[in-house]
Amino acid sequence: MFTFFLLGGRYLEMMARHRAGQAAEELIRLLPVTATRVVDGQEQVISASELCVDDVLRIKPGETVPADGRILEGSSAIDESLLSGESLPVSRAVGDRIIGGSINTASPLLMRVEQLGEDTVLSSIVRLLDRAQTEKPRLAQLADRLAGWFVAIILVLAGLIAWYWWQHDPGHAFQITLSVLVVTCPCALSLATPAALVAATGRLTRLGLLTTRGHALETLARVNHIVFDKTGTLTEGELTLEQIIPLSTISEEQAHTLAAAVETGSEHPLAAAIMAQTDSSLAVCDSLSFMGRGMQATVDGHVYRLGTPEFVSELNQKPLDHASLQLSKSIIVLGDAYSMLALFVLSDKVRDQAKLTIAQLKAMSLKVSLLSGDREVIVDSIARELAITHAKSGLLPEQKLQAIQAMQQQGDIVAMVGDGVNDAPVLAAAQVSIAMGSGSQIAHASADMVLLSSRLPHIVEGIRMSRRTLSIIKQNLVWALGYNLVALPLAAAGMVAPWMAAIGMSASSLIVVLNALRLTR
Repeated sequence: MFTFFLLGGRYLEMMARHRAGQAAEELIRLLPVTATRVVDGQEQVISASELCVDDVLRIKPGETVPADGRILEGSSAIDESLLSGESLPVSRAVGDRIIGGSINTASPLLMRVEQLGEDTVLSSIVRLLDRAQTEKPRLAQLADRLAGWFVAIILVLAGLIAWYWWQHDPGHAFQITLSVLVVTCPCALSLATPAALVAATGRLTRLGLLTTRGHALETLARVNHIVFDKTGTLTEGELTLEQIIPLSTISEEQAHTLAAAVETGSEHPLAAAIMAQTDSSLAVCDSLSFMGRGMQATVDGHVYRLGTPEFVSELNQKPLDHASLQLSKSIIVLGDAYSMLALFVLSDKVRDQAKLTIAQLKAMSLKVSLLSGDREVIVDSIARELAITHAKSGLLPEQKLQAIQAMQQQGDIVAMVGDGVNDAPVLAAAQVSIAMGSGSQIAHASADMVLLSSRLPHIVEGIRMSRRTLSIIKQNLVWALGYNLVALPLAAAGMVAPWMAAIGMSASSLIVVLNALRLTR
């Protein structure tokens, strides 16, 4: 009976824990076993492990994309729900990037493979999940230490109880001692925290909010100040080049070609906007990135800078005073060592539901701030639109870092939301950080959570989930300790048989896991 109840309880507990961690397992199983490669117009079904970079693949409707790549032919709707949490399929056409593990739901596609194996987006997500699950948050470490002390105390008490019964009723001494040891097994105490964390992490992963650090949920529950970057975070980050204003004898076309050359290798959204509408075949060398300020490169033997007016002015000592600088749009300047060459006017739009997200965060009694390296007129315009009262503009990465540290010195627990390379130091400094899924790889590596869905309301859901998780953990710990405080005296008094102890111990562990599973709903 003892063995039956013990194994029965362990089986139910194992099934519940597997259900809680199902999101990570689903990610690992996403990639298909085979792929259809197209060679000289002929289709070949091969093992996915045989794929190479630059292979051309046919993706039929209903099939899973086997690797990361770009569409060469066709357009379709792609289901990325298991990767990003976005329930509706997204439209993809020629030139668009598609991710391995997503599902083609509409029309046939021809794609070229760009990344395989460990280099794919799916593999990076799995690595981040593994990192989060191997790191123990403070609550889990505390529970482990508590369980260690608990075991030592129980062994001492069991020894004293055995000695007492051996003196008074040797015939029942072994049975009672065994009941004490079984009924006080610290399984429930050790499961209290990890069961809740696994359940919450799985739920948020399905939603599109990937937890990459063990402490993230615990810290997010205590956050009282949310800080946002602007470009690519509160705004779409898909900047559009609206106008080029030559400032010298250079033509618009020449300015555009030079700017694209200077931006070669940059991951900033501004660079994507500049390079999207032109091809540059100019010889580029000595390319340097100045975080939060711009890019410098040597093009055909001449040094050029593209970035903020102040950054370019340092090169040619020519201050810029132009009416376009008063527009509530992003402005960058191209210049060389002698003069300012051209102004680039770019526009961006606020993300859908950004205003709703800010309102919900405020309703949760959280402070909300906006820190941006952009010009004051743009930042103030965004802040007014989103009802953010605390906004700072023209900040370099080190100044953003100082602003975060000042908030922390005032006692605030800060969550930072950003997306770019220049946000990495600030993301690392905040108590908990969230990188946008569309952001740079270095931002992902520096962040504690990654918003794969890029839907800002999911941040609100993440905070709610983290608070519920903390509450569930406390409930589990109270139950585990309370159960032992009640069961131990009863077992020591000889009122609990070993088989009853086995049921009680298994049931207490199962209750803890089932309570944690409420987080998956």
